[in-house]
Amino acid sequence: MSAPAQWFAARSIIARLDVPAYWQQLAYRERVLGWVRQGLGGVCLFGGAPEEATRAVMEVLGEAPLPITVAADLEYGLPMRFTGGTPFPRALALARAGQVGMTARIARAIARQARQLGIGWNFAPVCDIATNPANPVIGIRAFGQSPEQAIPHIQAWIEASQAEGVWACAKHFPGHGDVAVDSHDALPTVVVDEQTLWNREIEPFRSAIAAGVAGVMLGHLRVPALGIDRVPASLSSIAVDLLRQRLNYDGLILTDALDMGAVTQHWSTADAVGLALRAGVDLLLMPADVDEALEAATRLLQVEPALLARRRLSISRLQRFREQVRPPEEVGTLSEHPEELQVALQSAWAALEITGCPELVPLPGEGHVAVFACLAEKKLEPATLFFRLLAQHTRCHCDMAYVDAQLTPEDEQRLYHSIAGATHIVVVLFAPPRLSPFVVQRWYSLVAGCATRLPTLVVLAGNPFLPLPERVTTVVRTFADTEPSIVAAALLLAGIEPVWDCAQGAYDDVV
Repeated sequence: MSAPAQWFAARSIIARLDVPAYWQQLAYRERVLGWVRQGLGGVCLFGGAPEEATRAVMEVLGEAPLPITVAADLEYGLPMRFTGGTPFPRALALARAGQVGMTARIARAIARQARQLGIGWNFAPVCDIATNPANPVIGIRAFGQSPEQAIPHIQAWIEASQAEGVWACAKHFPGHGDVAVDSHDALPTVVVDEQTLWNREIEPFRSAIAAGVAGVMLGHLRVPALGIDRVPASLSSIAVDLLRQRLNYDGLILTDALDMGAVTQHWSTADAVGLALRAGVDLLLMPADVDEALEAATRLLQVEPALLARRRLSISRLQRFREQVRPPEEVGTLSEHPEELQVALQSAWAALEITGCPELVPLPGEGHVAVFACLAEKKLEPATLFFRLLAQHTRCHCDMAYVDAQLTPEDEQRLYHSIAGATHIVVVLFAPPRLSPFVVQRWYSLVAGCATRLPTLVVLAGNPFLPLPERVTTVVRTFADTEPSIVAAALLLAGIEPVWDCAQGAYDDVV
């Protein structure tokens, strides 16, 4: 094998690094370190405790013959991928709060904590626009429902993160907001006209480029109006040319994760690598089979000198950004600042929206309230936190129950019989961005049944676009499914308004 071709192939790949597996499976750990020793371009971290991630980063950096990029998806903070760190509200909640300075503070806080783990590239912000309420994967991850709402927050995020020394990444070009298919599972098509694409979907990316964003991630999207139809934008020379020529972007262009269903259902790893390299993409993110990707890229670079020349240009771009925004050279111990916890709750509180009958907020002190926490995932912690805060701070009597999406009609009837003495019902729908149509339909039925029996308040803890029966008395929308927004909703129902000027911060006082 040609050493230059093999080296450029390795430098073009960012591999997935599963932190728990890295420490639990010796064979997996040796395989990752083998890629690193070959000159791997980077790793994207997933899972584990922050200290485990830090140790993995230190070992990887120690084995790397050249600087290596350490990345992660941290849209709302370290808890998106790890078991520690400060959680912040989702992007849509920050847009709803409407305070760009607060968004910048949060981006800086996330970057500071990322640096402590050795992470130098955060694959955020999402630059898609939440234009389709039925979108199964974007929704609350977006900074708004229009470019005018989203762009100030996107620019503030990029500038703050990169000022803190962590690269930002605008995703998912040319816009993932108006689709009805989750690209983790299948290949979506953006069915809008070209003028709408340029005026609505692409405009946030233009602003991100103006803000100096280090990278733009190509989405797994068919976009017929732009001629991106045979292959998705992530593997398309048309998408790359739009960025380079129409938008004058000379930063890093990378694919979305190549192990997602949108790609793996249609192309082998080798075929996807070939398409992406020929398209002019700088970096290949998380191929499904890294060894196959390395072999395919090496073979291609050996026989196509023009591609090897483009690889040299890609590596020079990478080096240029290393000099402009220096990634962390040392890792340290994760620390959380009280003022960061406070800004998390303050932004979540500012995002809350109440519609319908306001008399149910806060809950009536003399009432007997049945509280149902509807869970789309088998994660009890968010609902438990909501229950605990409500029980601690409200004056009314509460009966509480976890409700699984697999609830049968018979189970539902038993649930109604168990609350015969209740005067009101609160239904909390914990709605993450990825939510199946089955769950949406099941919850609609449950809420309808509650609303026909008693005055019903629904908390949309996450996706604010879920359909609800007209009989629902009151709706509280949080625009996020993360801890600060759950805390804010519970306090709102309990009639507790946080105080922001205390020395330690309101968060510690109530959680």
